[in-house]
Amino acid sequence: MSEKGRELLRIGVLGAARITERSLIAPARATGHRLVAVAARDRARAEAFATEHGVERVAGSYAELVADPEVDVVYNPLVSGPTRVAGLRRPANPGLLQRL
Repeated sequence: MSEKGRELLRIGVLGAARITERSLIAPARATGHRLVAVAARDRARAEAFATEHGVERVAGSYAELVADPEVDVVYNPLVSGPTRVAGLRRPANPGLLQRL
């Protein structure tokens, strides 16, 4: 919990899109939320993204990130996101943010 009495989110990111820096990274940091995982089609790109933005770990696949019980909410900045995440389920937590 933060000092304001609200629970901080553990955020996972699908893809290593540049828009994520402006739309998620800065606001998450400003509010104290944690970036716990990133997954991308290209693992090397996900690793570079994690290093550059302080994301705690790289997931092996989109499905692995979505199913991760240590992720409270999944941010999906991918243009083709609905196609890529179709069929992926968040069994324990329904949080999925979709860029429109």
